[in-house]
Amino acid sequence: MPSTTNIQKAAFDAIDTLHFSQVFMSLIYGRPIAKWYHDILTRIYEILDKEGISGKQAEITKHYLLGALEIYLSIDQQFFSARDKYDEEPDADGMLYTPEIYKLVDKKSKKLSLIMLHIIASYNGVAEEFIFQATMELLNDKALALSTAPTIVRNRLVECCYAFEYPDAPLGFYHELVNRDIISCGKYSHKNDKYKQEVGSELSSLFIRACLLLEFKMLQRAMNVKVFSNNTELCHRDYDSRISPTDRKMIIDYYKRMIEDEGQNGGLFSTANFFCKEHTSEIRARTFLKQMNKFYFHKRMFGGTQGSWLGTLGAFYIELWSSEEPKKAIYYEADNSQAISEEIKLKFSNCGFNVSARSLYLRHKATKNDDYAKIRYYYNLVLNQPFMVPWYLNNKDYYELALKYKGKDANK
Repeated sequence: MPSTTNIQKAAFDAIDTLHFSQVFMSLIYGRPIAKWYHDILTRIYEILDKEGISGKQAEITKHYLLGALEIYLSIDQQFFSARDKYDEEPDADGMLYTPEIYKLVDKKSKKLSLIMLHIIASYNGVAEEFIFQATMELLNDKALALSTAPTIVRNRLVECCYAFEYPDAPLGFYHELVNRDIISCGKYSHKNDKYKQEVGSELSSLFIRACLLLEFKMLQRAMNVKVFSNNTELCHRDYDSRISPTDRKMIIDYYKRMIEDEGQNGGLFSTANFFCKEHTSEIRARTFLKQMNKFYFHKRMFGGTQGSWLGTLGAFYIELWSSEEPKKAIYYEADNSQAISEEIKLKFSNCGFNVSARSLYLRHKATKNDDYAKIRYYYNLVLNQPFMVPWYLNNKDYYELALKYKGKDANK
């Protein structure tokens, strides 16, 4: 079996990220919390429409507005109140941080985060002044009342709004990667693909927004490094003597790449940007994925090989369908024509993917009892989170706990 290329690794890190959000949001649909996403997006649509921004540029602008909102909404007074309890204890780096110092660092860090977001947005045709004014309008909207938004909504706002708007994002992203020959898939047939796109044509809004989301997540991690750095050294706060050798190597490699890249750029801020203001084809996607391989630090939630991803994505649709029609069979050994797995097989076939109903059924059994249990556990952690951690801290504690979770009953 040929080794995985850098582009393939980045592509499947992206798909894992998108699929995590897809499953997470499926736990929110049908609950009162879901209305927050609808209301936030509706107000953004109104602002864009008022300014005459439409089409692709509206998608780009909407993304950066959501990014600014996520940064603003991550600032939580309860976080500082919690920190007050530990103001007499040295931090991990041996320094003593008082509440006043934390608030000063927060003010500086929020400002720096927004400046960097504005710079990146300007590359894609979104003016800093517009982002600032529109963000203030959203934050001051009394009907929207964002200051009262629950923690679970403010957490991963950009990511969750994307999943809300594009519920089929992981499959759509994977399909576009394969259809445009950015990565290969032995189970794909261009001839049987009912949704194939012309080589060199504009990437879909789904794909562009996914890349912008990944750009945002890389900026968040880079900001964490910048905030706790000075002019002579990079200070990282991820090290823990208890982490595995593999995880330790990932952390070291990430910082080595950042140092090398900053050295080549004269000390300038280093992260991966997705330039999509002009015509954006698969050439730009390949370039971004190569950059992403350097700067996207991600631990996958879903296990398995590259070849198992179709089954993993199909398992989600089986889970979704079976929750809506619990009396309908998932799979029949004899005649499967009326079963859920056959319907999902057809859905994938229309995208040019040849996957058997039985493999979808088996993958669903394995995924439900492991990966979905972890995401439910993560959902409950975030739902009961007492306060928001500032965006620039790039806090992944709950995600790390979910990765290690061993659920005995996926239905709980």
